[in-house]
Amino acid sequence: MKQLILLIGLLLSVSAQAVWYEAKGQATIVNQDLDQARSTATQEAVKQLLLYAGASVTSISQVSGGQLTLDQIEVVSKGSLHNIKVLDEGNLGQQYYVVLQADVFPAATQCKASGYSKNMLLLPPFLKQQHQVRVGQLHEISPAVEQRAYDIAREVGRQFNVKHPPKLPLNYYKPGEHNFKGIKDVADRYGAQYLLGLELENISLDQEHKPKLFNFSYPNRYFVVNARVYNAIDLEEIYNKRFSVHAPWEFDARTIISPHSAEFWLSSYGQTVSSTLQQVISEVDALLACQPLQGSVVKVLGPDRWQINLGQANQLNTGMLLELIHQNYHWGSWDVPRQEQQLAGSMVRIEQVYQESAIVVAVDPTMTANIQLGDLVSKR
Repeated sequence: MKQLILLIGLLLSVSAQAVWYEAKGQATIVNQDLDQARSTATQEAVKQLLLYAGASVTSISQVSGGQLTLDQIEVVSKGSLHNIKVLDEGNLGQQYYVVLQADVFPAATQCKASGYSKNMLLLPPFLKQQHQVRVGQLHEISPAVEQRAYDIAREVGRQFNVKHPPKLPLNYYKPGEHNFKGIKDVADRYGAQYLLGLELENISLDQEHKPKLFNFSYPNRYFVVNARVYNAIDLEEIYNKRFSVHAPWEFDARTIISPHSAEFWLSSYGQTVSSTLQQVISEVDALLACQPLQGSVVKVLGPDRWQINLGQANQLNTGMLLELIHQNYHWGSWDVPRQEQQLAGSMVRIEQVYQESAIVVAVDPTMTANIQLGDLVSKR
């Protein structure tokens, strides 16, 4: 990895204060080509670290044996990475993974908000092809994937506080429809700034799975998931990526497997699903590093005092200053929102702070007479 360390040192300038990060990349092993899978997994891990540093990654082309060279990466950044190390690598089923560690110096102009946790809501995954659950009787695959994604998010998420609403119905989230009013409603209900929606597009087998007396080989089962992240305040989709992997389905065609069981998650297929979810969560975590921390006014306490839906969980402290922003939506044709924001002209100071809320007061009360519920506070 010496070439990789040298590369990053040459391309990226040094900032002021480092933050230690890990990133995991993975790739499907095709035709037993471990070198190619390792190269692709290394690229994915490097991309995540660069995103943490505030980079805009345009391409990372082919690498040889996991090593990157100077003419094989294009990146625009004011941040930097130092002390890159390979913590772990290997294969789980048909997936090869590489875990990198680095000291990340975020770009001062792009990632001031990286020290603040954003509130992210995990929506119930949408299963596109219901009939594909028949082999294994995986009728509970959506809630099982939701729980696994939540557990991974709690473990690896640095840039967000994950929220996991227990009362949203199955298939509440229907991808591609962009129901912005629904997005805003559920985000307001649970105090979230970002929403992560997963669509399980394909969990089929690559061949018919017939009962056999002896199994010398197993069919592959796909796990194709499309992940979308919505900014629930700006009502915009900020991330949309499709992940397609597969692994041997090692169970008899007639065996009923609970997707909540250890038997499922310790199988090659379960481990591949878990690794893919970890890659999704890691990429979302890196994406949110440079997104501003924003919250809403949820209660008017007086002419110059308000309660907001951010608090200690978002690393806010008493005395901290936040921008106050007027917000309004114009709902056009097909319920597509057109947003309008305007600075209020006065900052607000945090007077009292609790775990998930805070009381703020206007620094200049003469400029804040028209602040209403739903207006914004921001730390950029």
